[in-house]
Amino acid sequence: MQKKYHFDVKIFSKLLFSIYIPVLVFIELYRINISFSVLSDIILFILILYSILTFIVFINIKMRKIEPKKIPTIFNSVLFYNSGNYGIPLILLVFPGNSLAFSTQVIIVLVQTLLPFTLGMLTINSKKKSKQELCIELLNLPVVYAVLLGLAFHLTGIPLPQPIIQPLDYIVDGFIALALLTLGIQLGNINWKFNVGQIFYVNGMRLILSPLIAFFIVYSMDLSGVVAQVLIISSAVPTALNVVLLEIEYDNEPEFSSQIVLSSTIFSVFTMTGVIYYVQVLFS
Repeated sequence: MQKKYHFDVKIFSKLLFSIYIPVLVFIELYRINISFSVLSDIILFILILYSILTFIVFINIKMRKIEPKKIPTIFNSVLFYNSGNYGIPLILLVFPGNSLAFSTQVIIVLVQTLLPFTLGMLTINSKKKSKQELCIELLNLPVVYAVLLGLAFHLTGIPLPQPIIQPLDYIVDGFIALALLTLGIQLGNINWKFNVGQIFYVNGMRLILSPLIAFFIVYSMDLSGVVAQVLIISSAVPTALNVVLLEIEYDNEPEFSSQIVLSSTIFSVFTMTGVIYYVQVLFS
């Protein structure tokens, strides 16, 4: 479609940023149902995983000759993974009918939806804008207010009337379709001359190194059962589409990020199979 009609990908990106992603975050927070102990374990796991991956990526970038403009793209491509439109269907397939597995994945999705559009935005713009401009940019993000509203409605238990919740559900149901369409449009503009070295380097950290680190974190936290399995499996999914949306929105490296998303998704067919098999053997 992009080759034929030449859509403006920025319009699709703006729709996702201003409407679809904030509504998704709000609804998920409003409806979430999980114990505080499990929630704290998940948050701690994500913080440790992010810290270790950030340190490793930082060291590798220092050792390699990476163009400055690609540095935030590499960081975001390793840290932010496709926990939503890839991870949720995968978890439902591996753990059919298991509410704990689904709730665990929803928490991961919330964090993975929020961070790219806050931390990821700051990473891309840190060299382009002053601290004051970055703060203003952060306060202008609708997803920030979606989190605050979602938490407020969830903690107070205020029910949303049906005439409000129904249209919000319609928006949530359309998120994956619009997000994938946006990715397809961006892929239609892609230059298929891949930088193989950098692509394999990023994919290796996202698809292989990340689940290995996740395994050791889960083991050190003495987690077991379904929660442990979901955390490791989720950490092994490919790079998030949100990385491409960020790159499009802030005109950084949309082509390079699109190549990473496409290649990591293809390679994950093989790596995910191994991760799921060994996780079930070790934690079942």
